[in-house]
Amino acid sequence: MMIYFPDPQQMIDSVESREVVQIKLPSGGYVNAEPIAVNQMRIIEVVSTDPMDYMYEKYQPGMVITYELGM
Repeated sequence: MMIYFPDPQQMIDSVESREVVQIKLPSGGYVNAEPIAVNQMRIIEVVSTDPMDYMYEKYQPGMVITYELGM
């Protein structure tokens, strides 16, 4: 019997590098997002030890958030 596994280095090389922005949450966790437009980001993942951070609907993976800069 022969089993074929993908070459790990080839898998790493084939992954496209993308810009990821970390948004700090008040609880101390982070939301990782990727910019998709001038003032929009798509949520990639939530990284937190606080279970309530995973309950916010606007911070779910795949959601698009819009931000505005103000003074």
